Amino acid sequence: MKPAPRRRLLRSLSILCAVAANLAIPLIAQEEPLTPEKYEREELGVNIYTAPSIERIFQQLDALRPLPFEQLQREFPKASPASREQKGLIFGGLVADGFLVVEAARKSAVDDLGRVLLREARGLGVADRVTRHSASLTDLARRGKWLAVRKELIATQADVEQAMIELRDQKMAHLISLGGWLRGLEISAAAIELNFSPQRANVLAQQDLVDYFVGELKTLPPAQARTPFFEKIRAGVSAISVSLSKAAEAGFKLDDVKAIRTRARELNLAIRESD
Repeated sequence: MKPAPRRRLLRSLSILCAVAANLAIPLIAQEEPLTPEKYEREELGVNIYTAPSIERIFQQLDALRPLPFEQLQREFPKASPASREQKGLIFGGLVADGFLVVEAARKSAVDDLGRVLLREARGLGVADRVTRHSASLTDLARRGKWLAVRKELIATQADVEQAMIELRDQKMAHLISLGGWLRGLEISAAAIELNFSPQRANVLAQQDLVDYFVGELKTLPPAQARTPFFEKIRAGVSAISVSLSKAAEAGFKLDDVKAIRTRARELNLAIRESD
């Protein structure tokens, strides 16, 4: 294996261990064989850490149940920004929003979610990947098959990620992941704020994850990185990284959680703003 892919693979494994530790998920002693498809993902810098599945957001939020839907929900965007990069961030955030819909078993909200996901997928050029998932989400929700709806959401993100890999657009896969993480962070912090304890707040301590996103934002093409939008996103994610580091070291307090929620919310609002 060439040195660069090997370093990426080792880095991915070490970071996966950190994420698993945060989520209290046991790791299997031996890795699965590195298939050609998985090798391609590593070559592009896309893996289960750098583009984490919505399933990992589910696992984090599962620890914070019950989640008060009315206090944590937000309206789905009525229009989409012109920027393709913003569309990717929005798509990731929408899939994270889907968790609340599933948790609250809101059938009508699933209909709306499917429509908005499909609209954003068209903007990303992957509508064919999402069309069947959108119909399935609606059908399963109408029949009250909420576990199946959850699995369909996971499959939706996985399909879009795979489309990005096939297009060799790994940066977009990372942005979709970042959008999901930022919305998940906002939901998590809000849920903790409503029912605070230091133990619950420890769910937020994912320093390796946020630091990775800080690093990824530094690798954007200069034409993107220098835009006011991405300067704001980069500064905001860096500030969250600092806040999480200080809070984790000193012990999370309610004010820390409130500050993290506020920063995440500001970034999520900026992501939805039109160009």
